Amino acid sequence: MEINVELLIGTKVRDVNGKSVGRIEEIRVERDEKACLVDAYLIGASALMERLSAWTLVRPIGRFLHSRKLYSLYRVPWQDMDLSDPRHPRLRIAASDLRHAK
Repeated sequence: MEINVELLIGTKVRDVNGKSVGRIEEIRVERDEKACLVDAYLIGASALMERLSAWTLVRPIGRFLHSRKLYSLYRVPWQDMDLSDPRHPRLRIAASDLRHAK
């Protein structure tokens, strides 16, 4: 199945139980000789800041949120994402089974 990844960015994601997890903010890929393969999806309010982390103003905000445990960033391996309906991506696992990315 082919999916335009640019259409996934910003899409809300729900877990296997229908609970809202966050939005896809970044897609991490691995590149080989013939293709780019999705490695993981970064989901959550802080994933956007992760994408913008090169900006010197964003880094201190990220550190502040992380220290207050308000930093919500999940790294979801490709195999845990169900994209059978790309407009409504779902996790194959419960949100409680997700681990915060560092």
